[in-house]
Order: sequence, then structure tokens, then C-alpha cells
Amino acid sequence: MSDLIEPGPTMTWVFLDEREDSINDGEMVVGMTGYPDKPQQWKIVDYPASYHGGAGGLSFADGHSEIKKWKDPRTMPVLRKGQLLSLNVASPNNLDMLWMMDRSTRKVK
Repeated sequence: MSDLIEPGPTMTWVFLDEREDSINDGEMVVGMTGYPDKPQQWKIVDYPASYHGGAGGLSFADGHSEIKKWKDPRTMPVLRKGQLLSLNVASPNNLDMLWMMDRSTRKVK
């Protein structure tokens, strides 16, 4: 746990639900391009699930879990069974992506 310094164990997600139409590999990628101060560059690389009333579950490095209610409709497009979503798409000013970036690992400055 001492290695988790940016953003720290209480803010670092470890597991989360990924949408079934976003799964293209064995990992959930949160793009960090433009973080934090260039919101016009933000993207959705892989989509978090929104199966629970527009919300998804996440667990964190310190052991707690959260249900996050997504707010931006771009984070939860219509589910199309059997079709893969377009991934790595521009999503400027998407505050859901900012929330995810704030809770994702990154290089220490």
C-alpha cells in the first residue's frame, strides 16, 4: 500500500464493472490525455458499466467499495447486444471521465 501515493489507496480503484460491449481485452483503460487541465482532450478509452440504474460498482485499494452514478450520457450509450462500442473516443469536458482520472494511477510528478 505504501507504493500507492498518487492518488493514494482511498482514491485508487482496483476493480470495476466494464460494459459488456466495451470488453476488448483483459484490462480497463482510463485515458489520461489532457488530465487534469485540458478537458478538450479527454477521451473514453473503455466504458465503465452502468447496469445499476446508470451506475457502476468500483472497489478501491484500501478495501472500500462505491457505487458511482454516471452523469454524462456519453459515459452510458445505449447497449447493443453483440456489438462492440467504438472505443478511445473523444469526450471533452466529460466530468465522469475526470472522476475516473482522479481515481486512476498515474506517474508521480
